[in-house]
Amino acid sequence: PDLRGLTARQAVRKLGKIPFKASILGLGAQRISDRPMEQSAVDRLIGEMLDSGMNYIDTARGYGASEELLGRALKGKRDKVFLVSKTRSATREEALKDVRESLVRLQTDYLDCYHIHNVAREDRYPDLEAALSEKGVLGGLVEAKKQGMIRHIGCTAHLKAARALSAFATGEIELFMCTLNFVERHIYNFEERALPEARRRGIGVVAMKVLGGPMKGPTPRLASPEDYAMTLRYVWGVRDVAVAVIGMRSVEEFRQALKAAREWRPFSKIELASVLERGKKLAAEWGEVRGPAV
Repeated sequence: PDLRGLTARQAVRKLGKIPFKASILGLGAQRISDRPMEQSAVDRLIGEMLDSGMNYIDTARGYGASEELLGRALKGKRDKVFLVSKTRSATREEALKDVRESLVRLQTDYLDCYHIHNVAREDRYPDLEAALSEKGVLGGLVEAKKQGMIRHIGCTAHLKAARALSAFATGEIELFMCTLNFVERHIYNFEERALPEARRRGIGVVAMKVLGGPMKGPTPRLASPEDYAMTLRYVWGVRDVAVAVIGMRSVEEFRQALKAAREWRPFSKIELASVLERGKKLAAEWGEVRGPAV
């Protein structure tokens, strides 16, 4: 089974104004280094993913050995993927240093996109105006783009959608990755607080934390078969979402996600109402799991 058997509308979607058609399923590569995987296992995972038609991979400078593992696994295959990394730095020079280090570790001469990593975090970016200035992280990424080290600039946010809107307002953001699932719709609600503005600006949208993220240990909150299928159906049905990024450590986990992609179909209005009602109940139990919503 793969994504190639699906219609173009089902298998790939446009990343906003970015001239690239991304597979609706993407790899979140943090988990391959949480408990370091053998290189051979990463090679096998990446090989099967590429064979399926999947072409979107997300990593970050803060993800342990993830970049190095991916760099080796993608050797000779770099042109098959839209490759994204991120910086947690707040200044121009630190951001440029991160980009250069990512290029070395990923064994590539360019990255398709580089994100400001969780622009919503006030501890990481206490002076958001400075971070988004020429001397801040955004200025560094603009320079990296001018030099051809990266092709596009993005940002991510786990909470506080208003801070993402400040990044959008610079006019430099081309791709946005945020927390999206049928539970956190009732907590952080990027669907209504940020995605309409992303749409207005032609910013591509990538979903993360679609399984709710780990609660205690490695198991995601929405890992049961029912919730797994439900949350992916929900996310792929959110207007303008191009890719659902999922953390995967094995071929078996990838095949589970691939099966959901192949079987995806939009919810009916009645189904969606039921899913959102369940999400509302779970949201009351979860609370603000990632920090304050506003």
